[in-house]
Amino acid sequence: MTFQLVYYSQQDLKWKEDILGFGDPGDTIGYVGCALTSVAMLLSGHGFIETPKTLNQKLKKVDGFVSAAIRWGAVNQIYPQVSLKSFISCASTDAPLGQIDASIAAGQPVIVMVDSTPAPGLSTHWVVLYAKEGSDYLMLDPWPYQTDVTKKTYLMPRYSQGNPLKRSIMHVIIYEAFNTSGGIAVPASSATAETPQEQPAVSGFPVRVKADVTAGLNIRSSMDTSSPKNIIASVPAGSLLGVLNADDYAKVGGVNQWVRVRDSKGHEGFCAAWYLEKVSQAATPSTVTTTPASTSPQKTPTVTVPQLVVAVASRVGKFGANVYATASEKSAVVSTEKVRAKLFVIEDEKAARKKIGKAGKWLNVQTKSGQKGFVKADLVGLVE
Repeated sequence: MTFQLVYYSQQDLKWKEDILGFGDPGDTIGYVGCALTSVAMLLSGHGFIETPKTLNQKLKKVDGFVSAAIRWGAVNQIYPQVSLKSFISCASTDAPLGQIDASIAAGQPVIVMVDSTPAPGLSTHWVVLYAKEGSDYLMLDPWPYQTDVTKKTYLMPRYSQGNPLKRSIMHVIIYEAFNTSGGIAVPASSATAETPQEQPAVSGFPVRVKADVTAGLNIRSSMDTSSPKNIIASVPAGSLLGVLNADDYAKVGGVNQWVRVRDSKGHEGFCAAWYLEKVSQAATPSTVTTTPASTSPQKTPTVTVPQLVVAVASRVGKFGANVYATASEKSAVVSTEKVRAKLFVIEDEKAARKKIGKAGKWLNVQTKSGQKGFVKADLVGLVE
């Protein structure tokens, strides 16, 4: 059969909070389930319909995990028609693009690992490549970004981190499904295809909404997050915005900073600078304007983006507060933060507020340097 494009989000509420494999309580499908979700999309596209939830349950029955890490070869124990053909690490070498191309040409999409953020260090993420166009690949990304499979989502604009294609892929997983007749149902070319050239033009100093802002970024008429009434527009992850003056451009990426922006549809207002990153495009200061932001809310979807900031409490002393890979002291320490260091909470704001300062609770946070993990809730305090 021809491979059909099937999209699943690891953030889907139907399985987001499920524990991945045999992991710790913080190892949910929503947080670290990109590999599992990619396999579910691959199997479903070949006609073996599985959701991340059902596949998680079936793999556990065949010991298909080491803690929360998937055993790639275990898929064959569930579906003998699907075998693991290649397992290639290329973190320090060029990716085998020829092998990827040959597999896709044979109707066999490829699962690859990329770096999900330009921040220092490697933040691993898995996606499914299903077509080659020019010097880029089309992908199915389990992190919410482009859910419409009739549109095209390209690898390089989102995950190259300034590297060429052969150095943007750090691991390759190739499965062979024996029921395939060749061919992949690729969406037709259209004006909505998400190529770098087709990003809407923006005026001002160009910035991009970070990839991990999965709920979208609100543009507000004022720097007030207490109510949704001042939301002018909401833009998705990966969107280009124009910062309207040079002083604000210097704040991009700064925690607890606000900048005035304009989107491609002309909406102007304020947004949180720590959700933005600078892009390597020529700025267009000649088009910068100081027109006041509109105070008339538009009829756009109301999307609440967590904007909670906490600081490490003085009680940790000189040892600081550890940020762990999962909500467990047995997991790896990804960062140690000093007293008064600010951490950005990346879980539900309402639930997080109830945990701050309480022993036995964990908060999912991101450090100023971009590292994500969990910190003990009793070691931090709220920054108003």
